[in-house]
Amino acid sequence: MALGSRRNGRNRRPTAHAKEERGLFPVWTLIVIALCAALWVGGAKLYSDRMAAYEAYAAISKMAAQDTFFPGVTVDGIDLGGMTRDEAHALFADRQMQTASAFSLVVASGEKRWRITSQEVPVTFNADTILEQAYNVGHTGTLEQRVSEIQRARDEGVVFVTGYTYERSAVRALVDTIADSLDVAAKDATLDAFDPNNHTFTFTKESAGYRVDRELLHSDILAALDERAYDRVILVQGESVEPQVTLAQLEGLFGKISSFTTKTTKDNDRNTNIALSAAALNGRMVLPGETLSFNDCTGQRTGEKGYREAGAIAGGVLVDDTGGGVCQTSSTLFNAVVRADLEIVTRYAHSWPSSYVNKGEDATVNWPSLDFVFRNNGQFPVFVVAWYANQEVTVEIYGQMLEDGQTIDLYSEVTQTLKPSDDILYTLDESLPAGTRKAGRQKRTGYVVDTCKVYYDAEGNELRREKLWTTTYRAQQEEILYH
Repeated sequence: MALGSRRNGRNRRPTAHAKEERGLFPVWTLIVIALCAALWVGGAKLYSDRMAAYEAYAAISKMAAQDTFFPGVTVDGIDLGGMTRDEAHALFADRQMQTASAFSLVVASGEKRWRITSQEVPVTFNADTILEQAYNVGHTGTLEQRVSEIQRARDEGVVFVTGYTYERSAVRALVDTIADSLDVAAKDATLDAFDPNNHTFTFTKESAGYRVDRELLHSDILAALDERAYDRVILVQGESVEPQVTLAQLEGLFGKISSFTTKTTKDNDRNTNIALSAAALNGRMVLPGETLSFNDCTGQRTGEKGYREAGAIAGGVLVDDTGGGVCQTSSTLFNAVVRADLEIVTRYAHSWPSSYVNKGEDATVNWPSLDFVFRNNGQFPVFVVAWYANQEVTVEIYGQMLEDGQTIDLYSEVTQTLKPSDDILYTLDESLPAGTRKAGRQKRTGYVVDTCKVYYDAEGNELRREKLWTTTYRAQQEEILYH
């Protein structure tokens, strides 16, 4: 019974009260609870993730916003991470001062020394520009780009190198200054003096010069500066410069270039004037490009200077004049000058041919209107030696002799003879006493003469000839003065 009762109890249908107890926790409720729990857990995780991302973003933003260089950014091997821009600029300003102080070279030549520093050669540094480029790492672009650069700097490093430039043109100027102080011009042997008494020359010996190799010095200095080899001593190199003219050359070049002598008369007064004028010429030096004037040498021929009255041509008439006869000295000088191949500047012919030189080869003078002037057109001084002795006047020209032993002579040819009129010319002269007559100009034949300069070689063979001028001596009819 008891057993049966239990079985029956198990198989018994639930009562209404039992149904109500089961209805308090249905199955779907559990599902909902599970879903809610899952949603809560998911939400909590999402919140946690978002908070972590936010915190990471905030940390990155804070890191990217810092006003310092980022770790791994190096300039000249110095990691600037954590430095401010001002700190970095101050650091490199000090390094620039040290570099500028170290910028120094020595140039040497013998006992002479020149120090080249940044004061002589201005130096320009690019550190400020490089530091700005370094600072921009992680500070420019989008946040993503900045973060990427910051990470790259931290992981791989970002390297910058500063440098400097210097004024290369200043080096050229320094080279010129150094070279100018060392260069020595070669000195040619020169003609120093001439002794007209013994006809000897004195010379100054030549001396070699020195020339700095400016291009080599310039390149050596630039190479040392580019290599920053500041302990290097640059040795100046150069070469000897030989003179172009030596003493031996000059001694063989100088001597008597030409000589000319004319015969005078027995007139003592005239010969005195000739001797005085020759003495006024003797020993005169004419430098290259300079001129010599006969009138300047003698000055006005006056009695106070010892000149005497003697025959002279004035206005086509032979008259007594103080200094008469000096035209023979000027004509003799003229002939010597032409044969020395010097330049004739001023020359006048007489009214009629002279007896002491060929036609067309005279040079008259008269103070102060008529003069004989020549120029030294050579490269060296020329000297005039002149004297009178034994009724002869001689003029010699000393200096650089003509090339290859050449000589010069004159050749004059009468190309036309001018016959004077046979009529007598009567000319009133109120200075004469009334009713008197006096002979005036004499009747003279005129000539047209061509004069050439003839060059000969050392053996006397004619090389060439050059026409100098044409001289006209006018025909002159007989003249009678009356009053």
